[in-house]
Amino acid sequence: MKPFAHRLATELTLYDAVDQLFGTRIGETLNELLIKGLMDFFDEGQSIWRMPGRRQGLYRGWSRIARRNRRLRLRGLDVGALLAVADDPESMIDHVMHRLGVPEPLWMDYFTLELAQLHGWAGFVRWRAQARHYYWQQRNPADLVDYIAIRLVLALALLEDNARRRKRSFDYPALRAYAEQHPHECILRRQLNAGIVLPDYAHRIEVTLDAGDPARIEALYREYAREKVMREADTRAKRLLEVGEKAGIPRQSLLQHPDDRLLRFVDAVYEFKAHEEFIWTRALERTYSDRLLAQIDAVAERRSTSADGAAAAGNGTDATTGAGMLARPSSNVQALFCIDVRSERLRRHLEAVGDYETFGVAGFFGIPVSFIEFGKGHETALCPAIVTPRNVAVEMPHKHETHRHALFELAHEVVHDLKNTVLAPYVTVEAVGLLFGFDMVGKTFAPRAYNTWRQRLEASKPPARLLIDKITREEAEELVANLQDEMVIRAIERHFGVKREAVTSPMIRELREIALGHSAHPTDPFQDQAPERSEFARRFDVDSAAEAVFIRSLQAEYHVTPDRATIQLEHLAKIGFRLKRQAQLIATTLRSIGLDSDIARTVLVVGHGSTSENNPYESALDCGACGGDHGLINARIFAAMANRREVRELLAEQGLRIPPETWFIPALHDTTSDEIQFFDLDQLPPGTLTRLTRIQEDLTAAGRLCALERCSELGETDIHTPEAAARRVKRHALDWTQVRPEWGLSKNASFIIGRRALTRELDLQGRAFLHSYDHRIDPKGRLLEGILSGPLVVAQWINMEHYFSVVDNESFGSGSKVYHNITGRFGVISGNISDLRTGLPAQTMLEGDQPYHEPMRLLTVIEAPLGLVEDLLARLYKPRELVHNGWVLLLVLDAQTNSANLFRDGGWETRPIRLPG
Repeated sequence: MKPFAHRLATELTLYDAVDQLFGTRIGETLNELLIKGLMDFFDEGQSIWRMPGRRQGLYRGWSRIARRNRRLRLRGLDVGALLAVADDPESMIDHVMHRLGVPEPLWMDYFTLELAQLHGWAGFVRWRAQARHYYWQQRNPADLVDYIAIRLVLALALLEDNARRRKRSFDYPALRAYAEQHPHECILRRQLNAGIVLPDYAHRIEVTLDAGDPARIEALYREYAREKVMREADTRAKRLLEVGEKAGIPRQSLLQHPDDRLLRFVDAVYEFKAHEEFIWTRALERTYSDRLLAQIDAVAERRSTSADGAAAAGNGTDATTGAGMLARPSSNVQALFCIDVRSERLRRHLEAVGDYETFGVAGFFGIPVSFIEFGKGHETALCPAIVTPRNVAVEMPHKHETHRHALFELAHEVVHDLKNTVLAPYVTVEAVGLLFGFDMVGKTFAPRAYNTWRQRLEASKPPARLLIDKITREEAEELVANLQDEMVIRAIERHFGVKREAVTSPMIRELREIALGHSAHPTDPFQDQAPERSEFARRFDVDSAAEAVFIRSLQAEYHVTPDRATIQLEHLAKIGFRLKRQAQLIATTLRSIGLDSDIARTVLVVGHGSTSENNPYESALDCGACGGDHGLINARIFAAMANRREVRELLAEQGLRIPPETWFIPALHDTTSDEIQFFDLDQLPPGTLTRLTRIQEDLTAAGRLCALERCSELGETDIHTPEAAARRVKRHALDWTQVRPEWGLSKNASFIIGRRALTRELDLQGRAFLHSYDHRIDPKGRLLEGILSGPLVVAQWINMEHYFSVVDNESFGSGSKVYHNITGRFGVISGNISDLRTGLPAQTMLEGDQPYHEPMRLLTVIEAPLGLVEDLLARLYKPRELVHNGWVLLLVLDAQTNSANLFRDGGWETRPIRLPG
């Protein structure tokens, strides 16, 4: 271990060193003060009383408050004097680092240490700084420079306050000199204050250090060091004997070995211990991959035997043809599912209950889009995080209705406002306590019935359809003009109290044109004489001065200006997709999964999402390919595009023919309840609707079988029938006390890219991402390139999130949900103050105190020629980085050579295998 002096500013911040040497709690106090400031600044509407000055940025907004913060003064922290030195964060960082005496070559190391203290908050600030289009970042900007500046200001104030109390200097030169002059005393102090001291020495060390006698301290150190070495040697000897016994080496035989052999044995044991975790990880991975390959080989053997038997029976079908027929079964119903591991169960059971052909594709169905929901004013990106959507889909109601608040919504808003104010909860607890009690009893003891009753009280969303077609320039200009007219109407009523029915359309248009500068302005300085007042002004006797004020209000407050009109036109230009783009997206998706021919009469496009109550981690159960949202909107857009006659005509020109009798039907798979619901049925012809009854029955049956399978994994030992399982998982979805409504993507282990024939007869236990792909129609690898560059990367992110969350759930996960609270509507903390929690909660990772998810790297299986995969890796940076650096395991199944090729340690390990079909 490095000497304590050499660890300063490279492994330890100055306050870390002071805490270890003198038993202070500067680091803990610093984190607490900083977190309080960050929670105030980053709040996104949870608090009624907002922090002032946030528009100035994180550092300036915080410093403005800190200068007047009496709590800091009561603590003895002279923060105001420090902040008076510099106004900008860069200058403040420079000032603090020089005042602490940290050498400039160590500054970057020191900043890294500061960022690692609260990695959750630091990561959030970094994300905010990079999210240029994020509303709250545009409104209240923040970056890591602000964050470090605030940490350093608080650290300096706390260090100087503790230095005054102890009559010492805690800057870098002083601490370095102290550590170099008293190295043994530093070791004793660190052992004592870190809680790692030998218990029977703790009191003696404390008394000796308080006495401050160098001779006594040195004598005690020598005694303590000798005793600690002896005890560690005794512990190692016992462990060595235990290892020997486990290995079948008797104690006497082990003791008879010469010292050099024992030392080598000890070194080997501790070398194994240093890499033990990864050894077990590789063992898990090897076991899983061997089992998967054995299953695939067994299926191939069964199919070959079946085909040989059929040929011997004289039915004219040889082995090759029989296997090929199994690869693409004929079906009147095909279904496109997300590659999500939970879809594997539903696909398997659906194929078992009926004649269905299923495909796997990334859950956004190749439609990168931002979505504006009816009644919402913001865009939601429904695509993987690595994709930036360029098009917007808007939800439009079938007919416009005056919005009426339902009784339940009004009560909810009132209670929300009351509980988020400072004084109201103290005076209204008796008044609203009964309401909360009724809600609590219903949610706890009868969640299904209570939820049904609540839905009747809530205002239902009006029927709506998606606007996915491009609008013309003329239509866009008309929309902007209508919006501006609406602003003029509102302004007239507000300024003059004149109702709409008293104002004519020509009056509104004239005022709009004046505000836009398209006609003479009442206060135009370049006019030789004052122009006539507008018709509105003459009609309602508004003088020129009042009219001029009104026009300026239209421009400043209501944004009726040419610049704003240009921005609105740019936004409208993003709405919808051109026909050629629609055809391109549909063709790419269908070809990527091998569905470029033999398209059935009915094609289900099944997105997925989850339902749970009181769950801050609900988005972790939704579709990762849709940015942590439901996949229904993408499914609806895909189906609408594929059903369009104009799109099909363009596809036919490209050689992809969709039969006229084929209809694509969007659906949503609720992964918590395993229920499947159809949407946009009003767009279908009557003949297609008649076929849906049987399909719905089969989907319900498959969903119940999935529920039964999942109930056993959830520990529901009293569930024995699919019907009971369906009722139980439905209750889980609506029960607000349920900390584990489903396991989500836990136990994910593999990403299989290939034909369904490869896995159709396998029970993959909901552990495999399944992406359909047929290398036979992709000789140049362009379709596979898209899969490796997109879905594989996202699946690897999901796999690593689960890996680290289970390896160390407190550090890389988020601990138990029981202690979680939402802060600022943007994150989760434990208790009332903590670091922002990252990763997944214990209830998703652990079963009791044992891991449920098995920590292993994603096994990526590709059914394609090895040469094709090698060529793609050579030119694709990100997939190559994941494979060559060991973040994923790559297994290539080459039907041309009947070989399974595993990439390991820079080379290929090859073994023979038979592949189905």
